[in-house]
Amino acid sequence: MQIRIYDERLKEQTEKWMTQFDEYCTHACTFTFQQEVGDNKLTAEQAWIFWANFCKYLNRLIYKHAAKNHSKCLLILPTLHGEISGKRLHIHAAIGCIDKDYSFEKLAALINEAWRAMRWTLNETEIAPYRTSGWINYMLHESVRLDLHSVDITRCFIPPALKAEILS
Repeated sequence: MQIRIYDERLKEQTEKWMTQFDEYCTHACTFTFQQEVGDNKLTAEQAWIFWANFCKYLNRLIYKHAAKNHSKCLLILPTLHGEISGKRLHIHAAIGCIDKDYSFEKLAALINEAWRAMRWTLNETEIAPYRTSGWINYMLHESVRLDLHSVDITRCFIPPALKAEILS
């Protein structure tokens, strides 16, 4: 069994990076996966592949062809939980829509619709209003390890307009 080593500096840096998007987050979400894939236990790698498929589907649901043709996307900051604690694998995410005027309820309904369309989910979601960066701190409580298994900024979806604003 591999020992997971936490690194508080890495956690702090990740939290700082994620909180720069704080004002754009509107939804604090938890998504639960089925824990079996065929006859095998779900792995973190498989969970991340499933998550990427969900995010692509959700972005197409909201942005239609612009999701693919113009790189339109929601702001999605995910972390994977359950691997260390031995609980069900699940994703915590902060989500926001920066360029469409959706009510909290409408975007929450679309998120639920997309998650329930995936065949490997438990159809379990918890979606609450994103209120403070305390959600990001909570998302990172089990997530930042030196192997970056649970948090990987390359798995985040950042809208191009937001990238340009942050980098300028």
